[in-house]
Amino acid sequence: MSIWGEIRNDFIDDDGIAHIDAWLTADDNEEGKVIAKVDTLTGSVEYIDPRAETDEYAQEMIRDVESIL
Repeated sequence: MSIWGEIRNDFIDDDGIAHIDAWLTADDNEEGKVIAKVDTLTGSVEYIDPRAETDEYAQEMIRDVESIL
């Protein structure tokens, strides 16, 4: 079970860093936050929120980015 209601991995910045954004709820007024960053050139992951390291939903979204490398 994930603590996040929604996680997206659809933003890659000009430096090739994929930002894993998460929201606790499905409320459209809630502001999301970056919980991890994946370097699309090296595959290295920087965890902004340490809970993302063990959250299965977050790991699934990170693996999705890594699968396109």
